[in-house]
This record gives sequence, structure tokens and C-alpha cells, in this order.
Amino acid sequence: MAVSEEKVKVLMEWESPERPYTKHGKTYFKNLFALLVILAAVAVFFKEFILAGALGAVGFLKWALGTNPPRTGRHMITNVGINSHGHEYSWDQLKDFWFGKADGLDVLHIDTKSMYPGRLYMLLGGADKREISDLLSGHLPFRRKVREDFIEKISAKVSRRFPLE
Repeated sequence: MAVSEEKVKVLMEWESPERPYTKHGKTYFKNLFALLVILAAVAVFFKEFILAGALGAVGFLKWALGTNPPRTGRHMITNVGINSHGHEYSWDQLKDFWFGKADGLDVLHIDTKSMYPGRLYMLLGGADKREISDLLSGHLPFRRKVREDFIEKISAKVSRRFPLE
């Protein structure tokens, strides 16, 4: 973010975990790996080796993220944009924002105009949702109705039908 002569002024700042985290027991991982082994065996039976490998990678990623608690990250709303985890985004790079929940935690979602990262997810931690909303509303439109993409819909359906704990 190139700021020519405008001095950057921090309007709000907070710290929160980098991602939602739920400590899972051994039963959760046993059930997860049993399900993935069955799906991978079906994939191998149909000679879909890449799918079987992808299922193994997803299992490893879920295990790695589930056994290691997240670090704490810093978020800042400034007069020129947003700084999240050391990455700066100017107001003209951002589209809109809304609030959601992930594992019972409040999350600020901000869509970006560029393909990468596409969407910023910031856990609120102890930050005040109304204050954040007031600050962002001066620069970005607030989205009242949230559009779920295909992956989010599938993920929600699968997690409802196959509870692992």
C-alpha cells in the first residue's frame, strides 16, 4: 500500500488468534481418519489415486491444525486501510464487509477486489463489533445478507451429517 503524503493514523487496533481453534480429543481424530481411510479406499478402488492422495492431505492438514493452537495476530484499521497480520490493504483494494461466526467466535469478513486473498477473515477477540462497523462503514459497504459459496455449503452439510465427536 503506497501512501504518498498522507500520514497513517491508527483508528482501532486489536489482537486475536489467527484462526478459530477447537481442541479435539482422540475420538475425533480416530473418527476422522477412519472416514478418510474408507473414502480413500473407495477412491483407490475406482483408480482415483489423486483423490485418495488429496484425502490424505486433508486429513494431515486437519490433524496439524487441530493439534497446534494458533498464534496471536494483530489487526489495525487506519485512515488509509486495514493492516492484518502485517499485510496492508488500502480502501480501494477492498469491496465490502460483514460479520459472521466460526466455532462460536465472532469473525469480521472483508472481501477484496483481487483474486488473492479474495477474503480477509479476522477474529474479533475482545474488539467491539459496533465500533469496527462504524469505522468500516465510512469506507466500505456493509453486506447484510451473506452469500455462501459452494465449498461453504458442502462443508456445512457434511459436518452436520457426519459429526466426528
